[in-house]
Amino acid sequence: MKISQSKVRVEPFRATPAADMTANNEILPKAAPMKKYHAAKQPSVRPVSDGASGSGETMTSLHRIRTIAQQELNLIRRMKAEAVKYQQETAIKARSEAHRLVLHARLATQREIEDMMRQVNEEIQKILADIRVIRITAQEELAAQRKFTDAAKLNSMSSSMKDIFQKSVDNIKKKKKPVTIEK
Repeated sequence: MKISQSKVRVEPFRATPAADMTANNEILPKAAPMKKYHAAKQPSVRPVSDGASGSGETMTSLHRIRTIAQQELNLIRRMKAEAVKYQQETAIKARSEAHRLVLHARLATQREIEDMMRQVNEEIQKILADIRVIRITAQEELAAQRKFTDAAKLNSMSSSMKDIFQKSVDNIKKKKKPVTIEK
């Protein structure tokens, strides 16, 4: 099998800007710097020639291609392991941050609730003080009304007693008419 020289090209792995794109063509944020892997000095790959050198040169060339492919595979595996490690670290950090935010929100909510409870208690105390003042005022009014009622009753009783006393005095006067003797 003959492979033309123009078809055999093996270049070292290079990340392109397109590698940072997602399926939606959004540029991904730059991740934390990862270790850069450089393949060991790669043996040069020469195309298989048409010459009579034979299968020995073809085998050497295939061996070199295989060696380069294995090096690339090892590099990709290391990069994948680094990516998985970075993903796990990022997930742990994200969970930690989320937990911290939830805790902070709970504490802030608890402080707000305590402030509201304090304000409500102050308002309740003010209302209770107003109720006490109103109750005391109402009791004083009621006591004054009782005094007026008692005074009116006494006045009424004294008037009726006066009337009764006056009637009895009149009756006594009528009964004691002076006796006149006629001559």
